[in-house]
Amino acid sequence: MKKVLLIILGILATIGMILIETVLKPDYLVKSILKVAVFGGTILLYCIFCKVKLTEALNLKKPEKAKSLFLFIGVAYVAVLVAFFVCKNFIDLSNIKENLLQKEGLTKSNCIFVFLYIILCNSFLEESFFRGFLFHGLRDNRVASYLVSSFLFAVYHIGIIDGWFDFWIMLVCILGLMLAGAFLSFVSEKYKSLFANYVVHGTANLAINTIGVYMIFFM
Repeated sequence: MKKVLLIILGILATIGMILIETVLKPDYLVKSILKVAVFGGTILLYCIFCKVKLTEALNLKKPEKAKSLFLFIGVAYVAVLVAFFVCKNFIDLSNIKENLLQKEGLTKSNCIFVFLYIILCNSFLEESFFRGFLFHGLRDNRVASYLVSSFLFAVYHIGIIDGWFDFWIMLVCILGLMLAGAFLSFVSEKYKSLFANYVVHGTANLAINTIGVYMIFFM
């Protein structure tokens, strides 16, 4: 019963965030507040209904074998940069830049604040939901935990990158996001701690923001 409820809540929260991104289209601050409410509220609702401690639901404990985590941190940063430079000739960078400036409301004056939020806060929020709540919550069924958390992680990002790419590039992006989700799930499985995922995800977002700075200031 708990597993079924967890999956249903995960699907509903993901759909809710997609609708916020594609229908409501609020500015970045409002969207961030709504994301906290949707993801955080979903996790709290599950904890209250199923009488699960929040620390257990999110897998909040010290990472195991933390020294080797630096390898995954390096892989996350380099992989994002390599993917960008390999694919940049196949995508319309000017369209993405325009989308960021208009849809997300990014400007040269506020982008530093937004980028810091993405690295420090957004990484933790997404990892809490997709790897803490979903992957850790479904860990008794390894296949289901990987598939559900990775698929919803990829689908959730459709709303964020909506309008950036054409159909076929979007499909490639979804596949790439599922692989990224699986990679982060592997990190969760290896280190048995949300904090490990937070650091790796934050590093990947740092690489994405490096690309963002390049696009906003130098394109």
